[in-house]
Amino acid sequence: MPGLAKVVGVGKLAVLAALAAVPLVGLGCGAETEPVGASESGATQSTATEAATAASSVTTSAPTRGSAGERLLLGIRGFAVTVYAQPDKGAAKLGYLRVGARVPRSEEPVGRRGCKEGWYRIEPRGHVCAGKDATINMDDPLLRAATKRPSRDLPLPYRYGFVRAVTPLYLRVPTAQQQFKREFKLKEHLEWFKDHKAEIQTVALGAADVPVDELGRLIPGKQIGELGREKNSTELSLGQLFGGDSDTDPWPFWLREGSRLIANVSGFEVPEYAIFAERARRHTGLAFIGSFATGEHYLKRRFAITADLRLAPTTKVKPDAASPFHGFELGDKLTLPLAIVRMRGAQAYRVEGGTATPTGDLARRTAHRLAGKVKKVDGEKYYRLADGRWVFGKDVGLAVSPGKWPSAARKGAKWIEVDLSDQVLVLWRGKTPEYVTLVSTGRPAIGDPETTTATPRGVFNIYAKHVSATMDSDEGSGRRLNHEKAARVGDEGYVPQRGDGVYGVSVRRGHGLFKLRDVPRIQYFAKNYAIHGAYWHDVFGIPRSHGCINLAPVDAMRVFKWTDPQVPETWHGINTSKGTTVVVHQ
Repeated sequence: MPGLAKVVGVGKLAVLAALAAVPLVGLGCGAETEPVGASESGATQSTATEAATAASSVTTSAPTRGSAGERLLLGIRGFAVTVYAQPDKGAAKLGYLRVGARVPRSEEPVGRRGCKEGWYRIEPRGHVCAGKDATINMDDPLLRAATKRPSRDLPLPYRYGFVRAVTPLYLRVPTAQQQFKREFKLKEHLEWFKDHKAEIQTVALGAADVPVDELGRLIPGKQIGELGREKNSTELSLGQLFGGDSDTDPWPFWLREGSRLIANVSGFEVPEYAIFAERARRHTGLAFIGSFATGEHYLKRRFAITADLRLAPTTKVKPDAASPFHGFELGDKLTLPLAIVRMRGAQAYRVEGGTATPTGDLARRTAHRLAGKVKKVDGEKYYRLADGRWVFGKDVGLAVSPGKWPSAARKGAKWIEVDLSDQVLVLWRGKTPEYVTLVSTGRPAIGDPETTTATPRGVFNIYAKHVSATMDSDEGSGRRLNHEKAARVGDEGYVPQRGDGVYGVSVRRGHGLFKLRDVPRIQYFAKNYAIHGAYWHDVFGIPRSHGCINLAPVDAMRVFKWTDPQVPETWHGINTSKGTTVVVHQ
């Protein structure tokens, strides 16, 4: 289809490769990510290179059985704990593990340098320091509290919801008196909630209801809601929508009347006597691992347990199942060139004599084979479909084979193509396309990343992968969140106000007014720019982000599982020197 071939030729790739070597500054799309993870969002390509180089020289397996044949494990007590290439905190960071993870370990410490309780070698590689953040005691209360792990084989790693009204994130179950003291106009809120509960605490079928296999591939012949594994989102009880097993789950063992038996791991430092750690602003996205109801003494409110073991009153949170949109598996029955309808109200046309006449609606987000012909009507392009109809160019995203191939394609390797003009992503294995979908890149679609929120163009490699991590409402805008630093007078001209960055309220962040916690399947490819899932919007196919490449959660899982390297089973994030190639072009 020569008339529609994209210009991704050798000359253009050479220019893009040169651009990729230049440090990207300005309005990137960075995540807060895990506080001590190996692949913090500001990580450089050189850091990832050091990590991967070191990883190649360390033992890739560890003894996992003791003298009695029992499985030996190391449990993670810190919210995010670094895996080092060598038993040394100066060594390269390979990745990180999240609170509650249990990873196979060596029988004895392999060293004690800078680590009093000893370094353990873990599987599949690397070393972790035992002590405050890691333990060999599998009965540790913090490990038991965080036994629910993020799902690796569903489009959403957690259950999610959005904050409807500013709320404290409690560390312990607050009494009625404590709630009235800390929540503005709580009486009025509870009265309103009583009348609107059914309206705000229901969900539609979403990402979690799309039938996919363990690799994120769509299961042929099954429709949304035909999971065959568990209840649909619309069938779940309220307790289950907030991450629990039922509506009647008991209080967690680590919460007692007025007390908390485990440490605060949220990263928001507060005194031990604190009732809550930080407030969540309206529209904040939260991830949940459980919930429980309370009695009269606690206003009979249900509390949802967040992934970092804080408590959100569910009267102020709307559960959400995220967008069920997904792309298309390619093969004999469906392959390139394609047009994917990305606009609502799109029409099919008959084009004759310089006139385009509508002939009927085209369903949004459907894929149509292209016939390879283009016509202009009143200066606008129309493309002919294989069935003889025509589509208006601005209503669709085109997915076609490149005019010339990048190096990864010529070598037969995996590579990701992102077309900013058409808002389309294609997974390629050599010169064979395997999957295609719509994305939302930075606004404007085409622009200078140094002066706008456009996505950078170039040839890159994935250098870090996170199962999930936190981003702000601007998806980073190139700025990393550091509570302690932001609270200091003079930092970026900011003078802290009452509670800003300290016990009680959120750090002020300019126009980044809220956070999106546990953004799923993040893959960094250039500085603070990432390909990641977005559970907070459903406008894929239209530029929207502050530089990152947004995917629907189903697509994010598909791409995350497909790219290299894989995140080890018990890990939450990994660094790499040269992951799958990403080509972003106009």
